[in-house]
Amino acid sequence: MKATTWLALCATTILTLTAVNGRAGILSADLSIDKTVVSPTATPGAQITYSIVAENAGPNDAAGTTTVADTFAASLSGCAWTCTASAGSSCTAAGVGNISDTVSLLVNGTATYTATCDIDPAATGNLDNTATITADASLTDPNLADNESTVSSTLVPSADLSVTKTDNQASHTPGTPVSYTIVAANAGPSDVSDALVGDTFGAPLSNCSWTSVASGGATGNTNAGGNLADTLAMPAGSSVTYTATCDVDPAATGDLSNTATISSTLVTDPAAGNDSATDVSTLNASADLSISKTDGKTQHLAGTPISYTIVAQNSGPSAVSDALVSDVFPAPLTGCSWTSSATGGATGNTDGSGTLSDTLTMPVGSTVTYTAICGIPLDATGTLSNTATISSASATDPVPGDESATDGDTVLGAPVAVPTLSIWSLLALFAALALFGGAALSRRLA
Repeated sequence: MKATTWLALCATTILTLTAVNGRAGILSADLSIDKTVVSPTATPGAQITYSIVAENAGPNDAAGTTTVADTFAASLSGCAWTCTASAGSSCTAAGVGNISDTVSLLVNGTATYTATCDIDPAATGNLDNTATITADASLTDPNLADNESTVSSTLVPSADLSVTKTDNQASHTPGTPVSYTIVAANAGPSDVSDALVGDTFGAPLSNCSWTSVASGGATGNTNAGGNLADTLAMPAGSSVTYTATCDVDPAATGDLSNTATISSTLVTDPAAGNDSATDVSTLNASADLSISKTDGKTQHLAGTPISYTIVAQNSGPSAVSDALVSDVFPAPLTGCSWTSSATGGATGNTDGSGTLSDTLTMPVGSTVTYTAICGIPLDATGTLSNTATISSASATDPVPGDESATDGDTVLGAPVAVPTLSIWSLLALFAALALFGGAALSRRLA
């Protein structure tokens, strides 16, 4: 009974004081603010959306100049917000930039703000932001601890790094330079400070060098030679274009394949499938094979041997592994044989007889020189014509027309044999002539 009486007395006292304060112009309102964000993490370069709820728990209305404020962090920009108030309460419907809004909140009334901001693509660490509510001078707030609300988001950068590579051709000729265009790009949303662009120019490539041009604020790109390994600072939307030129081994065969990559250890990539690019070109050999043949003269005596000099050459640009040198030495040539010597790394040449048919491996600039000797019958007549050829089944020839060479000579008849006399026959002949001459002289004198 005593406890019940005591509680009733307390309630009466509170009501009395409230009424007295009200009559005296001293009002009380427990104002509070709560700021939240959907995710505890945020991505630099993306947007972040905050929810801010201002509330009046009473016991009096906050109908004067109560202020809701939010000064957005320096790493936030382009902020825009809207506000919706509960029935009987009011706030500014929308605005841009920082929030500094005068609200009217009935008891148990709310004003809910939704604010969306852009996050600096280069932002790092944590993103902290605070909203406040402040009662006007006509109100006292019995609990100031809930007049401020701070939310913190961990910044997790994310960037779609990509690289492309092309030599703008489906096939390539070994022995000629190849030029690649490599484009490294950052599609964002976050900036990247450690974008590693790499390209190992392995065999059959050599003597590689490159130049580069940056756009969109990218830095760290170089102009150099050897393997490519640049560490770039790449703002969102930036790119670096490399032009790389390499020599291709003249003896290379198959496909010419080379890969460029881009990566970062600090930033996750939401689309990792475009972080490498491979260019493949079919290698098609091309070699200017040529041959020459001569005996060094335009006429030849039947019955005497003839000597030919045959020179096979590869002027490139590609090496050839199947250069076929042929000479059938047709009639009236007989008993043909040859020797050969190679320069410039050529191999496969032989010394032999009969029909010449050598399959040579010929690096660019190499030659094989043959010296062939054949017999010619005594009864040979007319024109002596002989042709040597060179060909390849694996390489095209960019300069057709010099793959065969013909040497032609006019064959002269064999010389007539002149009878010969011994020394005694010559003395007898001279004596007979002397006697005959003496007799003739005597007759004239008589």
